[in-house]
Amino acid sequence: MNHRNTPYLRLLLPFVLGIALGSWRDSQPEWMGWLLGASVFSSLFFAIRRYRYRDRWFFGANFFTCLFLAGYYLVVAHNELRQPHHFAPQLSEGQYFVCTVYEAASHGTKTKIPVRMEAMGPSPDALAPVSGNALLFFDPGAATDAIRYGDRLGIHGSLMPTEPPKNPHAFNYQRYLHYKNIHYQCFTNSDSLILLSSGHGSMLWRSAYACRDHLLSLLQKHFPTQDEYAVASALLLGYQDDLSDELRTAYAETGSMHALAVSGSHVGMLYIGLLFLTQRLRLRGRWRLLETAIILLIIWGFTLLTGATASVLRASVMFTTYMLGKALWREAPAWNVLPASAFGLLLFNPYFLFDAGFQLSYAAVAGMIFFYPRLYKMFPPGPKWVDEGLKVLLVGVSAQLGTLPLSLFYFNQFPIYFWLAGWLVVLGGAIFLWGGAMLILLDALSPTLAHWLGWALYGMLQCLNKAIVFIQNLPGSVVSDVWIPGWVVVALYGCLGLLGGLMVWRKGAWMIAFLSIMCLLGLYRIHTLSYKQTQRTVVVYHVTKKLRLIDFFDGNHLYALSDTLTKKQEDFTAKSNRIASGIRAKTTALLSETMLFRSNNLVVDKPIIQFFQQKIALIENTTWITPGDTTAIKVDALVLSESPELSIADCQKKFPFSIVVFDASNAWKKVARWRKECDANGWAYHDVRTQGAWESRQQ
Repeated sequence: MNHRNTPYLRLLLPFVLGIALGSWRDSQPEWMGWLLGASVFSSLFFAIRRYRYRDRWFFGANFFTCLFLAGYYLVVAHNELRQPHHFAPQLSEGQYFVCTVYEAASHGTKTKIPVRMEAMGPSPDALAPVSGNALLFFDPGAATDAIRYGDRLGIHGSLMPTEPPKNPHAFNYQRYLHYKNIHYQCFTNSDSLILLSSGHGSMLWRSAYACRDHLLSLLQKHFPTQDEYAVASALLLGYQDDLSDELRTAYAETGSMHALAVSGSHVGMLYIGLLFLTQRLRLRGRWRLLETAIILLIIWGFTLLTGATASVLRASVMFTTYMLGKALWREAPAWNVLPASAFGLLLFNPYFLFDAGFQLSYAAVAGMIFFYPRLYKMFPPGPKWVDEGLKVLLVGVSAQLGTLPLSLFYFNQFPIYFWLAGWLVVLGGAIFLWGGAMLILLDALSPTLAHWLGWALYGMLQCLNKAIVFIQNLPGSVVSDVWIPGWVVVALYGCLGLLGGLMVWRKGAWMIAFLSIMCLLGLYRIHTLSYKQTQRTVVVYHVTKKLRLIDFFDGNHLYALSDTLTKKQEDFTAKSNRIASGIRAKTTALLSETMLFRSNNLVVDKPIIQFFQQKIALIENTTWITPGDTTAIKVDALVLSESPELSIADCQKKFPFSIVVFDASNAWKKVARWRKECDANGWAYHDVRTQGAWESRQQ
């Protein structure tokens, strides 16, 4: 790799560092604009000057500083809270606001609609213009299902800031929305919603979303069962709202989830097919630009049709950069195309840098570019059919190497049989992509032929889904419950870089450095395992719908006391924390039935819970606190649950405590009264509903 042919690779690094620092600081010093302007001016000044060869670094250092400052300035300015006339200062309860839908709604247990605010006021007759974004949550229904891109809505409701996660190690939805440039949300019902008008926004996007809705109805006609329709709409259009949890898990645990999100592989298959067709036209010389224009027009039409999701947008920008480079200069080194496309996307939206899909996409492509040709050279030549299968296998292995640290960090698992599932989804995806395109065409020209083709594709998807589930159920199909912090991700990529250096230069120093970092990671692993085997932690979780869940971590064994929760509710609340805590065994008991429970270090005899040296009183009703009872039982913590008709003073007399905990099953008004009582008497308290889960660790 000649560094002279990869200028964007060197330019991208300071720009990305500036974005990362700016996002972390999220503040703009007053002098930043002046410093950036001075840096740009000095870069232009030094660019036109002649200076000695040994002083050439001065221009480079100045230009890199300019890029760093530009990244910092851009990401801070991109925050929608800094828009003029943002609605945040005007918020009050029960306001009326007018907004426009700027993306297609997402459907699930709740209908989520991203909107751009236009006006706000106490009533429809007293509105003031505002700006900013918000996310609306509705219960699914006919009224909300009919909302489309470009609709202007009038809503009575209360906008609230997005909240941080309430449970340890839980998915940070607030941060996720921040990088979508959304900081406020509104939970309301369809009765508060009025459709004022339609047809706003870009005509191009309205047409694209309308076309996608038409194609979804067409797929529903030819794929009558839910799973096959869901996979068909995901494979062809990137629409995943109808995927069941079981099917989504099966594809995720076999490393095939990328097939259900229209991404680089889909654009790549489309590009290969279009290249095959255009080559039949034998366009040469100046007509090569026409070939490029045809391919790019179809690729970007496909991008708009799928809603221009982040994954397909990245792939389209990447292919556009590559093809324009080939058409205009005949040379487009992969290590220049990749950072050039990333640079362009980050200029458009610097928040892309923190999108998991963005990181995984570029890591996968970088892995394929670097590792695939080197791994392929290790194998002797064979028959063509073996060689083609080997190529598919090695491309999958290379992509998995590139994404391995990020996959462990984001998904806490690694699919062992990704190579087997890869053959199926690559072949099946290619067939379905072009078969689906033919189905759309035939549905308009010959419904009979479309029916037979749809039947064949339907049968193929049934076989594909069964094969994926079969691979998922193979012994040892996935390494799960892996938890690594962010710095380990950086260290693992350092190891991959050293491994790459070893493959290129074949020197022992690279191997020594690689083994050294792996040994340090091994020592860190031993340290964390020893800590987890001696942990003694109690966690009272925040659970929605006034349900309860209390975990007792005794080394790597977990004792869970809970109400009757579904597996989905329990996993959403506590799975990440349990994985991070290294749990290997679990014992469950229901709070409604538990009168006496005993293990080596945990005794539950309501209302007292003894866990090692810690004593907790769990008060659910007035049974254990009666007038005239002077017996006092000193406890470390008092947990009030299910809104008992008690005062904190009564509880303190019976169970003298160090802290009182109000779990999320209590009523708002009751907790507000208790908090006032605690404030008046100087008693320490923790409100799980507002402060998040309560944790207590023993040494």
